[in-house]
Amino acid sequence: MDSSAIKPTAQLDATLQALKGGLSAAAPAAAGNLDGWISTLNGANNAGLSAIADELKNLKTAISSGDGAKIGQSLSTLGEHTTKAAATATDDAKAKLQELGQTLSQAAKSLQG
Repeated sequence: MDSSAIKPTAQLDATLQALKGGLSAAAPAAAGNLDGWISTLNGANNAGLSAIADELKNLKTAISSGDGAKIGQSLSTLGEHTTKAAATATDDAKAKLQELGQTLSQAAKSLQG
């Protein structure tokens, strides 16, 4: 009963590609990307993934308010949670999740520095 038209690994690829250009380049597509991830993660019925979905909602709110400090904190939290999620991910997603976690953490540091 999955209503998403995109597979999570394809979603990972799209997210990584968007973030490779930096936060400014990723910003125009951020809302749609965040909504897609929130839907995917909430549909997984997994407490750890639901926590990530909740933090994505926090990030979306921070982005719309333009609060750089909150965006940085949220990206940092997401980096940590994503890296932890990689440990129990399927083989096809593990490396991509590790890369995403590192990318999110680096993005957070770029806002704080």
